[in-house]
Amino acid sequence: MLRHVFQLISRATALRCVALATAVTFAVVSTGCYNTYHFEREEFAKLQRPDNPLVIVKSKGGSDVAVDSNTALYVRTNGGRRYPVSAFNFKLTESQLVASDRDTLLMVNELQGYEVDHLSTVQTVLLIAGGAAVAAGIIVGVIVSAGEKASFSGQ
Repeated sequence: MLRHVFQLISRATALRCVALATAVTFAVVSTGCYNTYHFEREEFAKLQRPDNPLVIVKSKGGSDVAVDSNTALYVRTNGGRRYPVSAFNFKLTESQLVASDRDTLLMVNELQGYEVDHLSTVQTVLLIAGGAAVAAGIIVGVIVSAGEKASFSGQ
């Protein structure tokens, strides 16, 4: 059945589909998959200044989350906007959050949540493998459906 579908579309259209599928695959794969952990204000405040190069904090879900200087931290406002904050380089007082390296100054009463993102290696590898399999399947489908080249040499 797949062969019949590929025979109905022109080779140029099939190549465009392959190019589009490849571009979408690379766009999705380049983003990766993240696990987002949510924190109470007190736990997030522990990430202001490093006592060690690696700090372990407890998420709202009860998970222990390791944070180092390369970990992505965010604060979310009541309106839903997400602001990035550099780990160990911000100040959280009773009234405001100051992240000078990001030019961010937010009032604490405007913040609804505190988040940490960790790259999920397993999910990202599965995403890459799935995208590669789809792209390979489309390419194989185009090759199988190409058929023989027509010859006009009179032989």
